[in-house]
Amino acid sequence: MAHSPPPKLWYLSNHRDALQAHMHLLHKLGNAKTETNYHAHYQTLIKDGTANGAASNAYLTSSNVSFKTIMKYRTGTLYNQKHAVLFKLSTNQICPLCPYVDSALRILSGCQHTQIGNMITTRHNLACRMIFKAISKTGFLRSCVVSMDIGRNKRMTMKILQIPQTAESRIVRKWLFPPRFSDKGRFTSSRPYFVLVNPIAAKTQKLQTNVGGWILQSGRGQLRVTGSVSAAPPATNRATNPRQHRPKDLSKPRRIIHLVKIKYCEDTRPQNQLNAAKEQHKDLCNILQGASVTLHIILLGVGCGWHHLQHSHSEAFQGTGY
Repeated sequence: MAHSPPPKLWYLSNHRDALQAHMHLLHKLGNAKTETNYHAHYQTLIKDGTANGAASNAYLTSSNVSFKTIMKYRTGTLYNQKHAVLFKLSTNQICPLCPYVDSALRILSGCQHTQIGNMITTRHNLACRMIFKAISKTGFLRSCVVSMDIGRNKRMTMKILQIPQTAESRIVRKWLFPPRFSDKGRFTSSRPYFVLVNPIAAKTQKLQTNVGGWILQSGRGQLRVTGSVSAAPPATNRATNPRQHRPKDLSKPRRIIHLVKIKYCEDTRPQNQLNAAKEQHKDLCNILQGASVTLHIILLGVGCGWHHLQHSHSEAFQGTGY
C-alpha cells in the first residue's frame, strides 16, 4: 500500500494574526473583527473581573444545555426578526408572539407571550432554589435565612428543599424595620429573594459553601464571595454550635443584614440589570436596621454567563443612639 504523503507544514510568524490569516485563507475561518461591539463587551467583562469564567463556560462540557443555541446567541447569529429584515425575508421587526421588537435576548428571556413568560419565571425560580440548596448545605448560613421569596412552597417540597424555621415569611421581617415603620410600607417594600442575618463576632468560625463556582463565606460577621472552589465543610446546627443565636435575638448593633437579588441579564452587557437591581432595593437598604446592610446581586446571563456583585450600605442605625 502506498503511504500517504506527510502533511505540509506551514510557517507562522505568530499564533495570532498569522494564524488568523492562514485559517481564513484556507477555510474562511478566523477572520474575526476586533472592533465590533461583541468583542468590546466581552473584553470589558474580562477586565472588570465580575464574571466567573468556570461557571460561564460550563456549557462547553454540559449535556443539559443546547450548545448550538448558546453559540448562536453568543456570536449574535441566533435568528430573529431583525435578521429576517436584514436578509430581505420580512419588513417587520416585531416579535411574532408579542407586540415588541424582536431580538436574541427577547427570545431567551424577554418575550411577553403568556406561555413563554411562565417558562422564564419557572427558570428563574429554579435558579433561586439551586442557590438556596447550596446555601442549605452549610448549617450556619441556612439558619441565617430570615425570609425568602423563591416560588411556591409546593415547588420547594418537590425539590426536597425544607424551608428553615427562621424563614417562614416571603416578606422582610418586621423586626428588621424601625419600630414605628408602618405595616403598609413593609408589605409594599421591595422583596429580595433571600434575606440573611448573621451576628458580628470577633472570633466566628469561618464557614463556606459552594454556589455554582462561587464560595459564600461567613466569618467575622460578613458574608463574602470569592472565586475559588473547594469542598464545603459538614453542616452545623444550633445543637452542635451552642453559641449561635437566632437572628431575631440579635440586637441592632450586632446584626449584619444581607439581601440577595438574583436576575437574568444579557451576557455581554449586565450593567442595565445591575443598575435596575440597585435601584429596586435602594430604599429598603436604607431603611433596614442593622450594623450594616449589603445587597448581593447575582446576575445569570441567558447565555450561561455568571456575575456576582456586592453593594454595601452605611450603618442603618447610625444616629439612633447605638
